[in-house]
Amino acid sequence: MASNFYRAQDAPKYLLGHGLEIMFCVMGLMAVVILRVSYERINRKRDAMGVSADEMTDEQLSELGDRAPTFRYQL
Repeated sequence: MASNFYRAQDAPKYLLGHGLEIMFCVMGLMAVVILRVSYERINRKRDAMGVSADEMTDEQLSELGDRAPTFRYQL
């Protein structure tokens, strides 16, 4: 995509290309913040459930996958 962002007609400052690249970086950082907050909220809800791994068999926990009460999201 860089060949479309950094056009010859925009030389030498390439404001369009630099602006778009900065926008993509900012959007990526915003996504990280949103994921971090979402994962914290989900993990807090699972902690509040009060269900421990002792109450379920390994097979049951395995079948639940990422919905298991012992599963934690991390970045």
